[in-house]
Amino acid sequence: MSAEDLINDDFMILDEETMKVAEEVSAIQRKLMEPIWYKRREMVKKIPNFWGQTIGNSPLFGIEPTENDIEALENLTDLHVEYDSEKPNYRKVTATFKNNDVFKNQTLVKEFSVDPEDNADVISKSTIEYHENKAPNNKRKADQDDDFAVSFLEWFGDDDVRVGVILSEDIFPNAVEYFQGPEEEDDDEDDEDIELGSDEDSDDDEEVPQSKKSRK
Repeated sequence: MSAEDLINDDFMILDEETMKVAEEVSAIQRKLMEPIWYKRREMVKKIPNFWGQTIGNSPLFGIEPTENDIEALENLTDLHVEYDSEKPNYRKVTATFKNNDVFKNQTLVKEFSVDPEDNADVISKSTIEYHENKAPNNKRKADQDDDFAVSFLEWFGDDDVRVGVILSEDIFPNAVEYFQGPEEEDDDEDDEDIELGSDEDSDDDEEVPQSKKSRK
């Protein structure tokens, strides 16, 4: 084995150790954040449609939502993710809804686990009880069979874990940022900066010939 191969092997071991430490740090961070997330959970109950807007603003669910998803998000009153410090790969996502015309469940729950190699297993999932003629049909699902066709509602009843990873690792921890949406740049300030710069340039141009005259 060459010296380069030995170095590469050492780097791989170093990467594995780094990933292990990063996972431990993430687990500690989630544990410390639990009381803060609890306070946030109580605070946002006073904000109408907080969770619906939060999830709707995310790029994951903001692309061509179905009619069922739109109504589900309009009636979503609470979203919570539970973690287990003893089992760092465990996730439990619970969504609570008001009565609506799409499905009968007031609560949908999905439990799953994800290991460091991105292999995932669904532990349990809800059976969605749709109202008559509201269940998704196979034709619609086939038409939207691509990487961007993600249904928030249907995810609770399928075997997908990828969406749950994004929900639990990004959207839920950063819920306030998603609710507020992206910051808009102030075009007026940019225009003002440009105008100020152009004024200074014009002043400099006027001063140059005056200095030449004084030398004569």
